[in-house]
Amino acid sequence: MIARRRLGQAALAFSLLFVVSGTASAEIVVRGVRDGVLALDVKGTPYVAYVRGKSLVVSVRSANGRWHAAKADAVSAGSQVMAFEVGAAGPVVLVISADNRRLELVRRHLVGWQAIRLNARLGVHGLLGWPGLALDRGGLPVVAYTRWNSSTFNSQLLLTRLDTHGRLHTRRITAEGFPKSYVPPPAEPVLVGGRVHVIESYGYRGTVGTLEWFPQKRTWTGFGLDAGVGDFPIGAVFGGVGHDGFVHAAWTESLFSFGSEAPVTLASRGRVSDSRFVLDRALTTALALPASGPEVAANEWMSTDDLGLQGSKYLWAGTIVRGESHVELDGWVAGLAAAPRGARDVLLVGPAGLSWFRSPRRLATRVTIGATDQGDGSVQLSGRVSGVGSGTLALYRERPGEPRMLIGRRPVSGGAFSVVDRPTARPLLYRAVYTDPSSGLPYAALLREPIQ
Repeated sequence: MIARRRLGQAALAFSLLFVVSGTASAEIVVRGVRDGVLALDVKGTPYVAYVRGKSLVVSVRSANGRWHAAKADAVSAGSQVMAFEVGAAGPVVLVISADNRRLELVRRHLVGWQAIRLNARLGVHGLLGWPGLALDRGGLPVVAYTRWNSSTFNSQLLLTRLDTHGRLHTRRITAEGFPKSYVPPPAEPVLVGGRVHVIESYGYRGTVGTLEWFPQKRTWTGFGLDAGVGDFPIGAVFGGVGHDGFVHAAWTESLFSFGSEAPVTLASRGRVSDSRFVLDRALTTALALPASGPEVAANEWMSTDDLGLQGSKYLWAGTIVRGESHVELDGWVAGLAAAPRGARDVLLVGPAGLSWFRSPRRLATRVTIGATDQGDGSVQLSGRVSGVGSGTLALYRERPGEPRMLIGRRPVSGGAFSVVDRPTARPLLYRAVYTDPSSGLPYAALLREPIQ
């Protein structure tokens, strides 16, 4: 199960059900692990950082296609990887303890690994916000994070850099509790023209806001990337500078108190700032910035409530958003990265553990599914797989919290499919999964309207 802080400090006690089709083309990074972070080095070599038991592990894919794991540090039970980058000097990982009170930077150093505690002691009500990590031009880590007081909702934004001698230098960006927030504000450092900016998101008293802080003489100034009504941010804020020179950021925020859901926001800032919702209800897990424009990875869900069932169980639909294009994958997307020569790397969580995929081009295959109750106990299913003339599609019956049932595998003719099913239990959902023969990626469509 992914820990609640990976989903943010929202009142969402998600019980996760991960479903990813296994294929011969999928590469298992590690079995039995339900969370990890993907990063590429400058040559495009994929790395994955994760916690297994009380060990922080960094795994790298070799030229022969095998994954080699190395224990980077011993951590306390329940610790979690929050950010991960790979520079010229090797991997750098941010790990936070289960109680959100201890933040460590772990990096490859000389012939071994080095762990450095970043934060000072916290008071009894103190917690840390979701931290962000960047590497400067010299490959040295830059970390942004917040200290937060659960009794006053006050926060303090900090920026910590590691110099060439291994010494930490911390600057206080905000003081006196600004901004107040109902959850610890997440933060993300971004290198803009050689200078470090910091993106911070918060929510307090019906207002959510996201600021881009930049140094100005001896102080810091906050530029508003986005503001509006809402509850608070959920999870991390992701950011970076695209090929267009703009700052781009993506995150999820709660609007449950306002009768809405948990939309994903994508903001872009050039001379002015522009932001929009790209998904209505999803948890953001990655932002890739290829030359073709920003791509957001997030995970949409259907719950037992959506089907009128008891309990708190969920089905997940990993989604990649690029412009107006939405491409769905089968399960939970843990990572997305732009690889060399236009390729895309994807990290998926499945029943076996963490799986890595590389598509030779941006993800564009789109599966659609529709279902019509025939009134005689049968359901007519139909849909399409874009850009595919032939192939085989897997169709499943699904209910949150229960093992899904394979209806069968059907041929895709001219990109279309059609089948009649007679389900034995209702309400239920259907999912169609097309596995790409070259990359092994399981493109999918999860029905959003339950069959009652």
